[in-house]
Amino acid sequence: MKISSLFVFVLLTPFILVSQERFLTVSSKDSVGSKPKFKSSLGVNMKLNAYYDLFGGLQDNETFNVGKINVFGTDDASSFHVDMYQTQMKFDSNFILKEGREVKAIVEWDFWGGNGHMRLRKAYVESEHWQIGQNWNAFGDEVLWPNIMEWEGPPSGIWVRSPHVKYFNTFKNKDWSYEISLEAPIIDYVRFKEFDILVDEEYQLAPDFVMAVKNSHDWGHIRLSSILRSIRYSLDDKTDNFLGYGFSLSGIYKTKKRNNFQFQIVGGKGITAYMTSVAGLGYDGYPNSNDKFDATPIIGGWASYEYFITKKLHANVVFGLTNFNLTDVKRILDNNIPSEKFIVLEGDATHSHYYGIFNFMYDAYERMTIGLELDYGAKKLDANGYLNNTFINESKSRDAMRISFGFMFYF
Repeated sequence: MKISSLFVFVLLTPFILVSQERFLTVSSKDSVGSKPKFKSSLGVNMKLNAYYDLFGGLQDNETFNVGKINVFGTDDASSFHVDMYQTQMKFDSNFILKEGREVKAIVEWDFWGGNGHMRLRKAYVESEHWQIGQNWNAFGDEVLWPNIMEWEGPPSGIWVRSPHVKYFNTFKNKDWSYEISLEAPIIDYVRFKEFDILVDEEYQLAPDFVMAVKNSHDWGHIRLSSILRSIRYSLDDKTDNFLGYGFSLSGIYKTKKRNNFQFQIVGGKGITAYMTSVAGLGYDGYPNSNDKFDATPIIGGWASYEYFITKKLHANVVFGLTNFNLTDVKRILDNNIPSEKFIVLEGDATHSHYYGIFNFMYDAYERMTIGLELDYGAKKLDANGYLNNTFINESKSRDAMRISFGFMFYF
């Protein structure tokens, strides 16, 4: 068996190679109880990402992010792309302490850091009740993910990975569990393509606080989570602080035939940084006509159903929507009016996103799945206010359609 030089250290320690789920697993000869004292493995989730844009404003996006549809664009040209950037690599280790408790560490990365550059996904250490490092943010439900080819997910989905310190445990009834987490604040901020509320990013001073409770059964689970945030931004060199908060209800139901139903409903104010389609776009808060910051109200949800037609052939359908409003906005910079840039609003700006997917997945053989998928999304933007003392009411919408296909291979 040829071993990469990366694992030459294996030959210098009393470990043996054993056949496990991953292609390479290293285990210690000594054990604690029935388990090896130390075990480590390296694995790869390979994915070919191919997509053909039929029309719409997402030709330059690797994922089907309806929040990035340019509603003012007119280019409906078709385009075709193929890449392997969504391939993931994972290194994990398990260590059994003398008293039988287990400690595990995981490092996971992919090549989605831009032009195939590596990007850190996960890096954490976990014990019986604690997890420290970067993993899925506790506000989301890390077990959920619709079985789809495109990699963005529904616009209201919460799939943020952030550094954190998390405590988790069960109640007296072990079907019930809870989590308490301090999460690193999300401060990535990108200017609007269509509208800019002229807010500048500031240093954050407090972590996001998350609590969650979960009820688990053989058929799946129901989970309720909440988040409290302190958000700082500046406007005209004046720094302000406002609170964000939100709730998420999610769950999964599985049948004996492996069919499953998943859902997530989310709502709150000042939590758009956690939403798939608008994360990092500066929607958390905005200046109102009184020069105060308001947290942006948002509500959304998605649902998916996977049906196994045969043991190897299964189909998925996903629907999702998101709606958020900016009310009594002081000013918005409209990048689509070349002569008069400033619009002073005494009204509202509303964004709505709609998302739908249908696919077929075929498990060609063990560890390999091939998929063909139709993606459809629409974005609607409404704004009203005054431009040079003239009231305007602008409404724009645009849709996009994509065919996604490729394969996923696990080893």
